[in-house]
Amino acid sequence: MSDRSLTRRQFLRYAAALAALSAGSRLTGCASSVARADGPVERESRAILDEGLNWVTKQSAERVCSRIARAGFNVFIPCVWHGRGTIWPSKLAPWDSHNVRAQGFDPLGNLLQTAGRYGIEVYPWFTVSLRQREFFQDFYDSGTPAQRFDVHLQSFREFMSSLIFEVAAAYPVHGINLDFVSAGGISDSPRWVEDYRRKTGRNLLLDRQVRRIPGWDMKELIAWQAAAVTDLVRRVSLSCRRAKPDIVVSMSGDPVHPLLRLEGHDSAKWADDGLIDVLYNMHYEPAPDFAAMKTIQSAMKRPEAMVVGVGNYEEATATSPVRSREPERVADLIRDARTLQQGNGVCVYLYSMLNDAQIDVLQTGVFAKPARPRWVKADASADPNGVGRSR
Repeated sequence: MSDRSLTRRQFLRYAAALAALSAGSRLTGCASSVARADGPVERESRAILDEGLNWVTKQSAERVCSRIARAGFNVFIPCVWHGRGTIWPSKLAPWDSHNVRAQGFDPLGNLLQTAGRYGIEVYPWFTVSLRQREFFQDFYDSGTPAQRFDVHLQSFREFMSSLIFEVAAAYPVHGINLDFVSAGGISDSPRWVEDYRRKTGRNLLLDRQVRRIPGWDMKELIAWQAAAVTDLVRRVSLSCRRAKPDIVVSMSGDPVHPLLRLEGHDSAKWADDGLIDVLYNMHYEPAPDFAAMKTIQSAMKRPEAMVVGVGNYEEATATSPVRSREPERVADLIRDARTLQQGNGVCVYLYSMLNDAQIDVLQTGVFAKPARPRWVKADASADPNGVGRSR
């Protein structure tokens, strides 16, 4: 899941990255990616996520695409909505409050043009319910979980699906990625206390407290939360596929995390039901429990939907700041993630932690063979058994 402290660090590094860029390095990176593409090409989606503002100028977009292409990635997932505004000229919302932009310049449009030259697919990333700015005040109140929009409001669900549709319809994107797909907590707004009582016959304020009792059955509360969040996912999925029938709808999450489940997150079911094509099960720890994730995957109707998202950084400790993970360990994690993937590739978080040493190891090791993206999409309408199809 998202790490806001990392995002701030990325923002501070953004100016330094631009200063270090030179025209010579841009040309070298582009030539390298073209040369690698001349040989045999495999079919594997290799995605990397960027939660920062590392790509919002012409120069930085060139540098990002050059570096990830050199490493061997072919899918770039940049965060275009982090609950602060947009990184594209929107008719529905203001610019991101952290974005340094030039008048008349479209960062997302430029990124798509640049990525196309490198053979990279772009999947704009939306932190759906996250709110990091005091705006759109009709979409939350004092009872809404902190730093969140209220997913129980139909007006918010309509707004968010329209906002994502705006990108899917206006830009030549290959997919969209959803994150923070949950309520973020349990509301205590009077309107939802009454709504919960009417739909379940239970007391929301009481259930907020008794949920902490070990073993207490919270199925009514979970179902009530999930109904709202699922409606939002359905709206986004249908609108994006209406804009582009072949679009890939992916999601970052953890399908069994108990707190996320309590907040209405049900990503495994959404994958099984065909609302999302790809489920990035995000685990950045040094030694993810791949056996446990295999068990989750085996229980899914569409096991091919699950991709394990691994991390390329080490968390901060009392004696060490956040730092890039050892390159060989990153390569090992990708190899382990490949043992679970059934057609939807691999995924790494986070671009700002991708250093030159990792690039060198990836391009000569796990990503040595060039690859074009491959997806196994949900296609429930064409197949009553929900079996996916490749793109």
